Amino acid sequence: MILHIKQVIDTGTLSVIQDKLGSASFANGRESAGWAAQGVKDNEQLRAPHPLIELLLKRLQQHEMVQQAARPLQFVNTMINRYQPGQSYGTHMDDALMFARDSGVAISTRTDLSFTLGLTPLADYEGGELVIEDSSGERSWRIDAGDLLLYPSSFLHRVNPVSAGTRTAMVGWIESLLREPQQREICFDLFQSLQYEFNAHGKTSQFDQLSKTYNNLLRRWAKR
Repeated sequence: MILHIKQVIDTGTLSVIQDKLGSASFANGRESAGWAAQGVKDNEQLRAPHPLIELLLKRLQQHEMVQQAARPLQFVNTMINRYQPGQSYGTHMDDALMFARDSGVAISTRTDLSFTLGLTPLADYEGGELVIEDSSGERSWRIDAGDLLLYPSSFLHRVNPVSAGTRTAMVGWIESLLREPQQREICFDLFQSLQYEFNAHGKTSQFDQLSKTYNNLLRRWAKR
């Protein structure tokens, strides 16, 4: 399941982030690339811990659709990437295991989902498409400021060269309580049906049956 969720960040928060990023200090993006990806990664990055990243993470964690689609146990290795004209990130696979810190101790963490949160309005840059390869071929997205693309980390993907302007986005990874993509999709679809039934008809017997199925699947599949 690949989800393009519109405007997960409010315009006020975006305005603050965009203003402060202008004076932020970015490092070479190759510093965080794995050994195989260093040769194809050409961007700049701002890594956590950083107040701007923490603010954006807080907003994501409060967004209901993000919570329902990802069922996050934890967010891992979140950073803000910046692409200037000519910069890109060639085809690569995200690492299956990354290190998160718990009470100062590095813990190996599984990456189930990857996400890209746009921070630059579409009108302010050209190129820079995020291209994902799945069994049907390639699909591409240009991501507007405030929009989130959430997708399984099991796909090859790339960022095409930026041809004009500057493309800035927050990226990161999620370890989910629901390990399998099909489990997340089933529970997400059921929750959408629950909401529709309740909004249309209230707490009906149909709602109760859907609720029973949804919650019992979570009990069966969710793992901490």
